[in-house]
Amino acid sequence: MSQHDLNIANQGFPATRADLNNALAALASNSSGTSEPSTTYANQLWYDTTNDLLKFRNEADSAWIDLAYMNQTTSEWEIRSGVVQAVDSGGILFKTDEGTTRVTLDDSGNLLPLDASISLGGASNRFSDLYLSGGVHLGGTGSANKLDDVEEGTWTPSIHSGPTGVTYNSQEGYYFKIGSIVMVRFHMSFTCTGGAGAVVKATGLPFVQNTTGFSWMAAGSLGGSFNNGSALKGAAVEGTSNVFRSAADGTLSSTGTKSVEGNFLYSTSS
Repeated sequence: MSQHDLNIANQGFPATRADLNNALAALASNSSGTSEPSTTYANQLWYDTTNDLLKFRNEADSAWIDLAYMNQTTSEWEIRSGVVQAVDSGGILFKTDEGTTRVTLDDSGNLLPLDASISLGGASNRFSDLYLSGGVHLGGTGSANKLDDVEEGTWTPSIHSGPTGVTYNSQEGYYFKIGSIVMVRFHMSFTCTGGAGAVVKATGLPFVQNTTGFSWMAAGSLGGSFNNGSALKGAAVEGTSNVFRSAADGTLSSTGTKSVEGNFLYSTSS
């Protein structure tokens, strides 16, 4: 450890030689010491032995900039900076000790790992929440492998047609959506003054159904105050709007206080 003011005094030769040797020792050791050199210069290096930090004097000669932490136990160093910038269009490469590039941060900001060789997290090193503005490709890179929507929420079922003079006692609906498939469950209780014998149709689905091919058909069941069974098997989502009904065209048994409930899956293009 050596520090020097780097100013060679006007003196006799033996003293001058000693002064030069001390100055060179300071330069060779990056002015290492437990405290900063008493005389500083712009763009000077100083190795802070108390904190194992290599520091650089700023251009104004008013403060030190931390460059790196030197781990004297493992003989490794750590960058001490809030900014890491590439020097050319090749981006920034992250390599393992044998020289293999494992991850590249390219010039467009894409983080590119070595193909199919790196796990994101681990069994004991998990991430918490993941926020994406796009989708996730699972098991392949094609459009068929892209999952771009997973959500859950509530919706409000209501009578579309059939019963008349409707007053609602309760309306509850819940959904879970994965990609284009929507699972819904609902219950509604209402009082009606007319419509006995009419086909009961409801509305309010959270997503417009896909009307391509047979995708408007739903799988599930509806139950309630129907003439042809309290647990009708199957449900149908009509192909022109978000209207649904029982697959068996269940009709209202009578007027008065009634309920309709069910759960089913359907597809959507939303």
